Amino acid sequence: MIPAFRRLPAAPGLTRRAFSAGVLTSALAASAAACGGSGGSGGKSAARSGQAPTAAAVRGGTATLVMSLEANGFDPALVNPTGITYGTRMAAVFDVLVYADQHTGEVRPQLAESLTSPDGGTTWVLKLRPGVLFSDGTTLDADAVRFNWARLADPGVRSPQFRAAKDLKLAVTDPVTLTVTLPAPNPHFASVVARSMAFVGSPKAISADPKAFAAAPVGAGPFVVASWLRGSQTTFDRNPHYWQSGRPFLDKLVVKTVADEQQQLSTVSTGGADLLLGSALPGAEVARDAAGVSVASTVLAGGYLIVFNTTRAPFDDVRARQAFAAALDSGELVKTVYGHGAAGTTGLFPADSPYADPAAVQPGPDRARAQTLLDELAAAGKPLAFSFTAVNSPVSRKIAEFVQSRLGTLKNVRMDVKGVDGPAYQSSVIVNRDFDASLYSISFTDPEPALSDLLRTGGPANLGGWTDAEADAAIDEARAASDPAVRKAAYGRVQKRVAEQVPVWTYLNACSYTAYRKNITGIEMFGDACLLPDRLGRAG
Repeated sequence: MIPAFRRLPAAPGLTRRAFSAGVLTSALAASAAACGGSGGSGGKSAARSGQAPTAAAVRGGTATLVMSLEANGFDPALVNPTGITYGTRMAAVFDVLVYADQHTGEVRPQLAESLTSPDGGTTWVLKLRPGVLFSDGTTLDADAVRFNWARLADPGVRSPQFRAAKDLKLAVTDPVTLTVTLPAPNPHFASVVARSMAFVGSPKAISADPKAFAAAPVGAGPFVVASWLRGSQTTFDRNPHYWQSGRPFLDKLVVKTVADEQQQLSTVSTGGADLLLGSALPGAEVARDAAGVSVASTVLAGGYLIVFNTTRAPFDDVRARQAFAAALDSGELVKTVYGHGAAGTTGLFPADSPYADPAAVQPGPDRARAQTLLDELAAAGKPLAFSFTAVNSPVSRKIAEFVQSRLGTLKNVRMDVKGVDGPAYQSSVIVNRDFDASLYSISFTDPEPALSDLLRTGGPANLGGWTDAEADAAIDEARAASDPAVRKAAYGRVQKRVAEQVPVWTYLNACSYTAYRKNITGIEMFGDACLLPDRLGRAG
């Protein structure tokens, strides 16, 4: 039997903890200067390590969280469930079935009591806690989970989680037991649930008005939506029927939208808000120097990317993507844009990750090669001309300006910057895939399913539409493997194809962090820099 809540053994020479997390302990320690340490295994104090202090919380009060982007809604079938924009908001309303511990990578239970496989990963049994109610008084039972997961698999819903849920056979065994049969064995299905299928809404409320549910969600989480001023703030009130006695500690959670990262930090530092969430290594270091602010952080795989639309010109030609990558230095970009804390990167996995293949790293800058490729394209009647889509934020603008300036020193290339607001970015890049090149970010503790989502043909986060049979086969092999050595080798082949074909170019690895005032306690993170709101409270 494979238990979801216990890690698999690591390959020889690799720590069990490191393999589960996808980042070696030594990698975390080496990144301490940029992201605050290894989640408690090192560092000068609890506040400077990965974990926040755990002072007792008092009952009552309000906590105000500032975030850079507004949510488009609260329907778990229609959003990126554990992304930084949505994860905390969604967990406030819906809680989570299970979640991945950021420090260990271990999948932990919450609304579920267990998630196990009796046959090596083809069949999984989800056991729920009995007696959990949605805020409308209906029961969160196995049939409610079945309803929600079947909705994700409905092509008419157009859910980003469609691939995670499609082809699952769902059988309600008893009121608290759902048996799931996968189309192929996946010993890592618990990680799929934690990342893509952890939020469950009230079937009664969804059925009554599916379109209205995004603005009037009904979940079994610690809070309910009290008010939503789009583009400004969302106020969550305590759910009096929450299943955990004595929780949430807070009476209210307020989430404010503040686009500018410097303004976010200033707001927390001066007491205008209590905490902020971020996922950039330099941001954690800047926050660490701010007065009145502490930082809890964890290094993750993935990071900040430039993604290319491979389905249309000019980046349907691999030479255009290779020229772009050869023209740029990730370290120079980070130093120029952020000016603080972190170096660039050589790929989606930090150098000391157990999955990193040193023979398949992202190629370094080679401007002579870049010019040769650009000249080849021009000679073929395809001089490189494209638009670069970036959100209208100070950091995004700096990145776009940096790229434009470096490409501008070469011949036969022209780049136009297309600045858009958050909703327009969601529409043009995430939903409609109408872009040439764009900024994107993804982070993860375990490669499954994140790497498949990003790189496999048809993956929900494969924004550029990249298709590569070799990468697909390697991703599938890694998914089916329970032997960590087999997974490592398969992910090495994926990295080799990414280095050769350049569907994405990574310039900065990820760091999930919270900057908070010292009167806040109970900080526990999951997903891409998301908080578990039932833990949050004001320190006594």
